[in-house]
Amino acid sequence: QFFENQLVFHQILEICSSSLRNFQNQLVSRQFSENQLAFHQFSEIELTFHQFSENQLVLHQFFQNQLAFHQILEICSTSVRNFQNQLASRQFSENQFVLHQFFENQLVFHQILEICSTSLRNFQNQLASRQLSENQLVLHQFSEIEVGFSSVL
Repeated sequence: QFFENQLVFHQILEICSSSLRNFQNQLVSRQFSENQLAFHQFSEIELTFHQFSENQLVLHQFFQNQLAFHQILEICSTSVRNFQNQLASRQFSENQFVLHQFFENQLVFHQILEICSTSLRNFQNQLASRQLSENQLVLHQFSEIEVGFSSVL
C-alpha cells in the first residue's frame, strides 16, 4: 500500500511539475508577445518623434525665410528712401525716368510680395494638414497603447 501510494505521489508530482513547466512556458510566451507589442508601439512613437524633428527643421527654415523676407523689405524701404532723396535732387526729366523705373520696380515688388504671401499660405496649409495627420497618428498610437495596457491589466 505504501509503495502504491508512493507511486501515485510521484505521478502527482510529475503532473504538477509538467503543469508548472507549461504555465512557465505560457507566461514566457505571453511576456514575449507583450514585449513585441510594446516594441512596435515604441517604434511608432520613435517615428512620430522623427517626423516632429523634421517639422522643427521645416519651421526653422520658414523662420529663416521670414528673416530674408524682412531683409528684402528693408532693402525695398531703403530703395524707396533713396528714390525720394534722388527725386528731390534731380531734374524733372531725370525724375520722370527714375519714376518710371520705380513704378516698374514697385510692380515687381508687389508680384514678389504676392508670391511670398501665397507661399506663406501654402506653407501654413501644409503645416496644418501635416499636424492633423500626425495628431491622428499619435491618437491612434495612444489608443493602441491604452488597449495594450488594458489587456495587460
